[in-house]
Amino acid sequence: MTKLLTETNTPAVEKKILVAARKHFNQRKNIGTFFEHGQWWVLRENKIRFSETYSVSDAEGFGTTNGFMFHLT
Repeated sequence: MTKLLTETNTPAVEKKILVAARKHFNQRKNIGTFFEHGQWWVLRENKIRFSETYSVSDAEGFGTTNGFMFHLT
C-alpha cells in the first residue's frame, strides 16, 4: 500500500504543499505548513488578520491545486 504525500513528513513534501497552498490562496506571505498527528496542515493569516487552519489532503480534479486540497478546520 502506497503512503499518501500528505502522510509523509519530509522537507520535499512540505515544499510541495507550501507551493500549492501559496498558489491556491494566491498568498505569498503569512502562510506556513506544519506536520502533526500524521498529516500536513496549513496555517494562514487572511486579509482581516484572522488565522485559519486547513488540513491538507491528496486529491485530483476540480478544486485541487498541484494534487492537494485544503479543508478549513
